[in-house]
Parts: sequence; structure tokens; C-alpha cells
Amino acid sequence: MAEYKMQFRDGFLDRTKQMSGLKTDEAFAGAIGVSESVLARAKKTNECTPLMLIGLYKAFGFQPGEIAQIKQTA
Repeated sequence: MAEYKMQFRDGFLDRTKQMSGLKTDEAFAGAIGVSESVLARAKKTNECTPLMLIGLYKAFGFQPGEIAQIKQTA
């Protein structure tokens, strides 16, 4: 049976941080309501958690489809 993951759209986190004007990952993570370690893991794996999805909506008004997409894993 196929498995699926919610993944950030290509370059989304970097573009959003740049657009926000926040200089550090710590500040960006705080703005979206997650820890710096959660943000670092998301950058490494490109996986979007529901908590990050909600945080990005609350902080910047992004809708889920703008943030992430569902992809089938190998």
C-alpha cells in the first residue's frame, strides 16, 4: 500500500523567511509557533507538520495549498 507525506512546496520555507524580514531561524520559528529544532528538522526532511501549517497560516495568512502538497513516498 502506498504511503503519503505532506511536504513543503520547493523553497517555501526559505522564501517565507526572507519575505518575513526575520533574520534568524530562531525568530522565524517563534513567529510560526514552533521550536528551532522543529524548524531545522522540517528544513532537512521537507516534511510539513500540521502544527507548522497552522503556524504559517496564523503568522502570514498562507492557505494549506500554498504551503504544502501531498506526495507519495517510495
